[in-house]
This record gives sequence, structure tokens and C-alpha cells, in this order.
Amino acid sequence: MVDILVATYNGERYLAEQLDSLLAQTEKNIRILIRDDGSSDGTAGILEEYERKHPEKIRVIRDAIRCGGPTPNFMELVKYAEAEYIMFCDQDDVWKEEKVGKTLRVMVQKEEERGRDFPLLVFSDYVVADASLNPVPVREKQLQVYGYRTDFRHLLVQNYVTGCTVMMNRAAYRLMGSYDSGIRMHDWWAAQYVSAIGEVVHLPEKLMYYRQHGDNVVSAVNVRSFSYRVGKLLDRNTRNNQNLNFAEARLLYERFGSIMPEDAKAALEEFLRIPGYSKPRRMAALLKGRFLKGDPVRVLGQLFYI
Repeated sequence: MVDILVATYNGERYLAEQLDSLLAQTEKNIRILIRDDGSSDGTAGILEEYERKHPEKIRVIRDAIRCGGPTPNFMELVKYAEAEYIMFCDQDDVWKEEKVGKTLRVMVQKEEERGRDFPLLVFSDYVVADASLNPVPVREKQLQVYGYRTDFRHLLVQNYVTGCTVMMNRAAYRLMGSYDSGIRMHDWWAAQYVSAIGEVVHLPEKLMYYRQHGDNVVSAVNVRSFSYRVGKLLDRNTRNNQNLNFAEARLLYERFGSIMPEDAKAALEEFLRIPGYSKPRRMAALLKGRFLKGDPVRVLGQLFYI
């Protein structure tokens, strides 16, 4: 069984199309768990209609909590999951009909190698599409997922895992824990702790349409364009983002340090010592420890603002 977790908020424009794509999956052993975060549009009505028509497949979570963002919403949803596996699903995309089945096959194969008690996260690729689901002509090298890294050291400083492409086994998602303000995105948080104590696996297939429109909370961008690179290099928020990296790393250590393998724990301790060094030593520690982003210009920004 796979629980598909859908976090909604004012998603009436595209929600029905997404739900239809979930119900059309070739893998039928699924349940769709949906939690709305206080929408003021017609989202609630759409959810009621789909739940009424598909009670065996769809369950809408109703509570009085207002999360105020997708990350706490998804993490609240995880508490209701009971299946062997979960997948995160955004309200405005469309999944190809084989998405669950193909991801599940990779997951089961890895569990056969590692065991079902070993934390695993599998993520795939996507087709960047416009609001009408027409593919956008974006070169692969321009996307965040290109040149992906799945090791703990790189994931400490940059996310390569897009949440709406993710499947986690029970051994992984049961460790996700409660939301904390130090957790910036649920997908990055999951990728960090799973890469430390388990394994993150990339499935190089485009299994969904990642819709880009004016209301996206997170969108695909050309991370290798000149304007993006220069903007990141000159952006003073780069320093603040690195401070947030260290804050999240401290939370990782608090929650998972006691169960991390020695190599991952040593890497995390090495990373957490960096803020106490002098500027030249901080720069050297980033380079020596391979705590680096995937783009050379962004690495320069790291070194400049560290």
C-alpha cells in the first residue's frame, strides 16, 4: 500500500486534474490522504466531492490546525500515514499514470538489497510544463535536479530532491518527526536525514508534469542562467541561508545524532564546527569537507559569505 499525501491551499484551479491523475495510476494499491490548510476558495468543495465519489481511495483530514505553509502541512499529513510507503503530492501538478508503479518497483528492489527496516527515499525526474501542461523547453542542465547529489555532505548545503517526486518507506517516514521552524522544506529535511542514516536513490525517469504558474510556492528555475548565478553571488541572503543551514544541521544532530553511523555523525560534527572558525579557516573547511553547492558560482557565494 502507498499513501499519497496531498497538501492543499487555495488550489481549486488545478486540483481536480491532479486528483484525476492520481486515481488513474496503474498501481491501484494506493490511498490518497488530503489535508487542506484553511483554503478560502473552492478547494474544500472539490475535496468533498472527490471523497464522496471515491471513499475507498480518498480520505480528507479535517482538523482545526492552521499550518501556514506546505512544509508543516505535509509534516502534519505524515502523522496520518499508515502504509508501507508514502509519496508527497502537490496540488497543481499532473502525474503520469505509471509514476507510483515505477517508483515502487525501484523502492522494493532497494528494500530487497537493504532490508525493509533500512530508511530509503527514492526520487525521480519531471517534465517542466506551463499552466496548460505544455512542456517548457528547458535544457536538462538548467534544472535543479541535473547533476544531482545524494550524499549527506552535499545535501547539508543544497537540496537536490523535489518533494513531489519522492517516495519514502516506512522506516524513513516514521523518523520525520514534528515540524520545527528550523526545518525549511519537508523534502530537503527528509533527504538530509535519510542520506545520513539510510540511502537516497535517484530514478532518472520523468514521471510527472511539474506545472509552472504564477501561484507556485516553489518553482523550477534556470539555475545556470547568467542572471541567476550573478544574483546568487551578489545576494546578501546567501549569508543568512548559510546560517539557516547550520541551524537545521543542529536540529539534525539533536534528533538523529544518536542513531547516525559514525561517518555521517563525524561529517555533521565537522560541519557544525565551521561557524566557530576564522574566515580563512571557514572557507578551507567548506572546501576540505566538500560541503559545497553544485554550481561553481554558487560555491563562490558560499566562500564569500561564510
